[in-house]
Amino acid sequence: MNKIQQLLTKRESEKFNQLYHYVNRVKNQISASASSICIIHKSEIIAEWYEGINPLSLRKVNEKTRYNVFSVRKSYIGLAVALLIYEGKISSLDEAVSTYLGKNERYNGMTIRHLVTHTHGLDDNQQRNTKLFPAGTVWKYNNAGLSLLYSIILKVSGSTVNEILTEHVFNPLHLNETGWESEHGPDLLADVNERNEPNIRLEDDTGFERNLFVSARDLAYWGYLHLKRGRIREEQIIPEAIVDMTTAVQTPETLKHGPQNGFFWFRNENNFELSEMGEELPAGSFQILGASGCACLVIPEYDTVAVRMYNKIGNPSGYDYLREINNFGNEVCTVIAKK
Repeated sequence: MNKIQQLLTKRESEKFNQLYHYVNRVKNQISASASSICIIHKSEIIAEWYEGINPLSLRKVNEKTRYNVFSVRKSYIGLAVALLIYEGKISSLDEAVSTYLGKNERYNGMTIRHLVTHTHGLDDNQQRNTKLFPAGTVWKYNNAGLSLLYSIILKVSGSTVNEILTEHVFNPLHLNETGWESEHGPDLLADVNERNEPNIRLEDDTGFERNLFVSARDLAYWGYLHLKRGRIREEQIIPEAIVDMTTAVQTPETLKHGPQNGFFWFRNENNFELSEMGEELPAGSFQILGASGCACLVIPEYDTVAVRMYNKIGNPSGYDYLREINNFGNEVCTVIAKK
């Protein structure tokens, strides 16, 4: 049992039946083979639900089932960057990328802040290797900034993301259902694509690739660590300043009317209409999403973390991913407000 499990009690509420039905309905709509929910409110797990099968083994999913969370991993990489800033190995959020990677026309005007907020202006196509916009002028969601962060992290620390987080988070909290996987395991859930073909993405364990597998409850504990600003009971697992850095709005002020990010966490403090955050979420909420339908939503005002998992890659005709993730956040708020 990890340190957060030891802290929390479990008291499931029938008020979440409507949320279970909603998530199951979406699962069927997008033809996912599995879905899971884990919600922590204050010091209790008030909703935990597992439904469906692993499309490769046909085993039923359960609390140990680990989903590939895809871009949710960006929040883990973001925390590693914040740790290095806190330790002084990266001098500041506004330090030039060229300080660490050398002079290159692509890096002109580009800082660490631009890399963690999708405002670097780079093309996601590694073959073209081009710059589309001046850094800090356009928000464009892609993975291009991650490869530069990987290089910087390795250069300044000599360690991989996995090694940094294992030392500072995974081992101290005993998060044994979280990790970048290179080999098959019985608890790893395959994703299904638009042709309903199952696949498990396995790569190296550096923490640089899209092979982070996390159980619903471990992802909820990840959110809970951020909700509690790094403090679990009387132990400060990571300094408050690091969590505050990663979850505050860090998008350049010049782009204050567009999408907002912390260190990859999504925020919406400017009522941006196309935000990934539900309209009913209170100010201060933050969220991270993944391509397979996984989401970790943190609502500090309600002292709540809500995790929703699917294993579907691709969106069927008639399915609006952005609207659906808004609806999920709104559904969580509706139920929590009734408590």
